[in-house]
Amino acid sequence: MTVLGLMSGTSFDGLDLCCVSFRKEGASYTYSITASHTTKYPARFIEQLRQAHTMKESDLKKLEDTYDLIVLQAISEFSKQVSQPIDLISSHGHTVFHQPERGITRQIGNGLNYFNQLNIPVVYDFRAYDVALGGQGAPLVPIGDALLFDDYDACLNLGGISNISYTEKGQRKAFDIGMFNTPLNDLVKPMSLAYDEGGKIAATGTLLPDLYEQLNALPYFRRDAPKSLGKEWYHDAFFPLISAVEGLIADLACTVIEHNVSQIRQVLAQLVTHKKGKQLRVLVTGGGAHNTFAINKLRNTVSEQISIELPEKQLVDYKEALIFAFMGYLRVRNEINVLSSVTGASKDSCAGTLVTNSIE
Repeated sequence: MTVLGLMSGTSFDGLDLCCVSFRKEGASYTYSITASHTTKYPARFIEQLRQAHTMKESDLKKLEDTYDLIVLQAISEFSKQVSQPIDLISSHGHTVFHQPERGITRQIGNGLNYFNQLNIPVVYDFRAYDVALGGQGAPLVPIGDALLFDDYDACLNLGGISNISYTEKGQRKAFDIGMFNTPLNDLVKPMSLAYDEGGKIAATGTLLPDLYEQLNALPYFRRDAPKSLGKEWYHDAFFPLISAVEGLIADLACTVIEHNVSQIRQVLAQLVTHKKGKQLRVLVTGGGAHNTFAINKLRNTVSEQISIELPEKQLVDYKEALIFAFMGYLRVRNEINVLSSVTGASKDSCAGTLVTNSIE
């Protein structure tokens, strides 16, 4: 089956499209990426997305209509690159609210519109069912980590939010570690930059000890998993600490990276204790994997027993879209695609709203 996965993350860098062919042979799954592309968002739309969590419902509906038009145009252009027919569209949407402790999660992107316009079956709204079951509704990609990337001991995603997935005592575990690209991108906005390429600006800065300690002291980092983060926490708890400091952008960015590396290092140090002297292989993907300054910091500060491994660029950039394609593939097969061991829900589930006439 050929599935088009759509992913829009908290880095606001655009809509990732990844066309993937999946097969199941026995108990194993294989995949092949046939095409991938990122459609950049217009600057004005990015600003609207940034403010989405503050919008009233009528304005949010207008934003969703605009988002859907962007998605449909992107699919129309992207389909010209794909040689085989697309059997299914699997869309993450764009998260505007995520407060699982209050039973709230909301991703804009109306899959029914995509089906009506394209006449291709669509799976969307993956998080709501897990939240209804008492789960965090996040992270969701660990099902793909477990079934497609089990050669690695852990999968570390460095997107707007960093998260990790690993197997412990036969169960898949995962949680959000902290904010990664989101604060770094916000810091360089006054320089008319979308992001700090390679971490070059941060690399010229120096650590701000007080801010570093304040960030590390946030209560979230002492909570046990399962746990997940949303933009609300970022705006209410994390970024106010940064914005209160009158420092150079380079120093602030450097400190945020040092904080992130510290939190990731602590997580990996806990995982390596279970390896009994064996190498811990960590697959690193997401936009933050291109931050050379951060990756070098991480490699230089973890133990020699930990191997930080970056795959080819296409997988670095499109692994999340690939896995949401895989989740849609599992959904139409009525197989489990959300793990309660990860989210804390009352049970595993086959999540996602399926819009179709029929599908084999």
